[in-house]
Amino acid sequence: MKRLRTAILAALAATAAHTAHAAFEELGAGARAPGMGDAFVALADDVYAIHYNPAGLGLLTRPEMGASYTKLVTGLTDNSNVSHMFLGYAHPLPKARGTVATQWEQLSLNSSLYSEQQFGLGYARGGWGLGPGRLAAGGSLKYLRRGFGSFPEAANSYNGIATTGRPDPVLSGRNSVGKPDADLGLLYHFRRRYSLGMAVRHALQPNMSINPSDNDKIPMIVTLGLNHANVLSNLGVQYETLRAPTGARDHAITFAAERWIPRVLLGDFGLRGALGLGTRDRRQFTMGLSYRAGRLTVDYGFALWASAPVSTSGSHRLALSLRFGSLSEPDESVVMLLEAMQRIKKGNLPELTVTAMGLTAEQKAQVDEYVAIAKSLQAEAKYQAALERLGQALGVSPGDTALLKSYARLNWVAQQVKGLPSYKTDPVQAAWHQGILAYISADDEGAIKKTSEAFALDRENKGLDGFLAQLELATGLHRPDLPAVSPKRMRIEQNLAQANAALEDGRYDEAISLSRQVLAEDSDNVAALENLGTAYFAIGDYSGSLDAWERAYALERPARRAALEGHMKQLRALLARKRAEAAASEAAKAPAASDLSPREIRKLYNEGIDYYASGQLQRARESFERVLKADPNYTPARKALRRVMEEMR
Repeated sequence: MKRLRTAILAALAATAAHTAHAAFEELGAGARAPGMGDAFVALADDVYAIHYNPAGLGLLTRPEMGASYTKLVTGLTDNSNVSHMFLGYAHPLPKARGTVATQWEQLSLNSSLYSEQQFGLGYARGGWGLGPGRLAAGGSLKYLRRGFGSFPEAANSYNGIATTGRPDPVLSGRNSVGKPDADLGLLYHFRRRYSLGMAVRHALQPNMSINPSDNDKIPMIVTLGLNHANVLSNLGVQYETLRAPTGARDHAITFAAERWIPRVLLGDFGLRGALGLGTRDRRQFTMGLSYRAGRLTVDYGFALWASAPVSTSGSHRLALSLRFGSLSEPDESVVMLLEAMQRIKKGNLPELTVTAMGLTAEQKAQVDEYVAIAKSLQAEAKYQAALERLGQALGVSPGDTALLKSYARLNWVAQQVKGLPSYKTDPVQAAWHQGILAYISADDEGAIKKTSEAFALDRENKGLDGFLAQLELATGLHRPDLPAVSPKRMRIEQNLAQANAALEDGRYDEAISLSRQVLAEDSDNVAALENLGTAYFAIGDYSGSLDAWERAYALERPARRAALEGHMKQLRALLARKRAEAAASEAAKAPAASDLSPREIRKLYNEGIDYYASGQLQRARESFERVLKADPNYTPARKALRRVMEEMR
């Protein structure tokens, strides 16, 4: 019996160096979570949640099956063979009624020498609103069984020195015991990327002693975890506590990280690792690898205990996970997005225009909202933040060709420049920003031109030089050989940067003044003309706006003229409508008596209408005031003046 106990304790103690219980040590399940040091209580996003935190089952959107085999503490000097197996299945119920799951686990030592088994049924439900986030809760009922096989020591006990010829009082009695147990869990998701988890395992603390006169209660394990997740990675920290054999409490903390490498780069591989520290010199190092292909995932995990009481070659785990059901769930949207990006790199996009169809009104509104936010962030030179929003839009509509192309270009930019915080005041960053915006809008020639101008302003900027070199490779174009920037040119670029900032902030008079200063020194500056046209339009001077845009059109490159034509077409239509309104007002006006003749009053009123239609609001105001001075009861002039004053304000 002593040799049996020694073998069991040595093997199990090596698998959980921070404890010394002989029954149902926490050995983990699967291979992904153990690769993260079992820091899974706040993640719990697959079928193995039934082992770590049953609340996570409530957030599953489709059926999952998982199976794993573990070779624990390989390389023991007594050639002990310790293995662990897991088989589980989770099935979400229709109409969001929660998820049911079942599990089977078995630990065995040398096949028949010793075994532990767990049979479990779990249920969880999620989606309850609580404060800024949503809560899921769940639990599992388990039946635990442990036992050992038949041994010569049962009839001929060993006293530590020699055999006695008498039956062993324990081995000759019953050789197994089974008891019920339960696990409970909570999982709270908040701020879209964070989750808090809490699990209580072995809540019933069953006495699993094979000898009825002994006491071998399984200690209750309380675990708390925090996880930060995005589309391709997880960062987690977990705290665990349980009663130690000495009566005190053991404590452990684990730091874990996981990263998925999408197929568009190297294939759908996952990498993970963790470091665990705890009382009684616990030190644990784990790592893991995964490969994901469609619904099938293969995981490998390795763990090494630096503080194990015996020398081993670590534990090795292999697990398979299979998901069923539709590909429309959120996690599959990521896969579809990555596959679509891969097709973009290969230039193969014919089927994407079809898959973009069929969005519901709610989905389309969501996509439009994400795109609008992305464009706003992009205009503010916050490229990384804009990329995340555009990625959310693609998560809803992964087949949108235009979004995919924009995402590919914005992703290329964000990989090198996360943002340009001083683009409103720094002329170098302002020109760089304009080059980036041109590249995102597929204007490669403009991107090279503007970025080269930025580099000409600061040839010592290594980051800008490297970006420009990569831009040349991406577009196949070469930077122009621009001369050194003179003080005059630097002054012009400074004014342009300030004019752009004033335009964005709604300071239109300041934008007009700065743009005019630029044009005074460089009359053919297209950027200043475009800024001037936009500012004039904003204050209602449509005639001045059209004039500025027409001058810019004559100087602009052919690739940009199409966009300018749209602006000018709208302006001309607006002016035509204003003239038509003025003509209608003229036809409806009534004659009025004044010191001026009725003909002179009409002429003066018509002049005011013409000034108003052409956007010359100040002169229109003067004409209408003269009419009302001659005839205070001239109603059309009074209405027209009120409209002019409103627009001027």
